[in-house]
Amino acid sequence: MEKTEKLSHAITELDNLMDYYEAVLRKRFPFTPKNRDFSSVARTLAAPAPEPEVEETPQEDFSGLDMKRLQFAVQNCTRCQLCKTRTNTVFGEGCTYKPLVMVIGEGPGEKEDLSGRPFVGPAGEFLDKWLAAIGLSRDTNTYIANIVKCRPPQNRDPMDEEKDACKAFLYQQIALVMPKAILCVGKPASMLMTGKTDATMASLRQKLFLYDYSIPMICTYHPAAVLRNLEWKAPVWEDLKKLRSIIFPPVRG
Repeated sequence: MEKTEKLSHAITELDNLMDYYEAVLRKRFPFTPKNRDFSSVARTLAAPAPEPEVEETPQEDFSGLDMKRLQFAVQNCTRCQLCKTRTNTVFGEGCTYKPLVMVIGEGPGEKEDLSGRPFVGPAGEFLDKWLAAIGLSRDTNTYIANIVKCRPPQNRDPMDEEKDACKAFLYQQIALVMPKAILCVGKPASMLMTGKTDATMASLRQKLFLYDYSIPMICTYHPAAVLRNLEWKAPVWEDLKKLRSIIFPPVRG
């Protein structure tokens, strides 16, 4: 039986019951009853139940985790769809306490996914040369990480929901590592870290930003992009020299 039919029967029974009580009461207390209108009751009962209000689930807080526990949380993360296709999570590598520079890229590629290490393919070898040119090395004074810890399929740019799911890990890494400066390589990393989502890479690399109001941050092209477009080698070198002047300020006599 349909919901409206059930309501109709219920209202009819209620109406008959009230007729009975009116007849009983009229014998002792004569009165003229008002016309009964149950239309508003029927509309209320027949209306669909309102959807319950669901509070937005806050992003999990990782601020209390040390590096070891944070890495364990990344290894077991299922916060976005990238967990379904990864071989390994790629947490980070290098000097984990007060490095001169923290390099932030966009995400692991195929070789990184297989090895669990950041920037180990051709782009990683190119990045190592960049760092060496200004006195940096992942072995001694540089820490390297990505904004997402799992490889996006076909090395595509991370989607917004993937970056949102992973960025809390990155922010805690920065808090634990405490770098002297940050180098963002590539547009996805640069946009996330600067908040300039509508800017071009050319405009981002020409500015000096501050992360958390205290850490100098420079943006430049991604090594993989430069390998495809060697014309960007000169702008990258200018950015690296700017970074060098921040971490190795000239001594004035």
